[in-house]
Amino acid sequence: MPLSADCPSGRSQLLMFPRRELLQKIASAALLFFVPRIQPATLPLNGYPLPKFNIGDLIAADWIGEFGEDYIEFGEVVGLCHRPKDGWVYYINWTHSNTSDDFCYPCFEGEPTTGDNLRLVSHD
Repeated sequence: MPLSADCPSGRSQLLMFPRRELLQKIASAALLFFVPRIQPATLPLNGYPLPKFNIGDLIAADWIGEFGEDYIEFGEVVGLCHRPKDGWVYYINWTHSNTSDDFCYPCFEGEPTTGDNLRLVSHD
């Protein structure tokens, strides 16, 4: 079978395209898998109520010392978990406090904290 002028080397030109186009098409398709999808914050999480705090939030915990001193500890939420008995619990990396004894910070205890004694710290 003789080769036609449209197909000089016996391959269909419809299946051939420059390498640059191939890389662009592959990159375009791959980007769809790497671009984060924004999801509305109002969606319930598997039927659970929405958490009070999210990972990355800066929070503060107020507490009173044994001699009546007011203390404030500051930290960042690094994890959260919903427990049927406790509701949402948060894992906090404590970064500093309002006292002068900052030698023990940063501190991650690894123990969950309920949100009832935590408050959101503004980013101002």
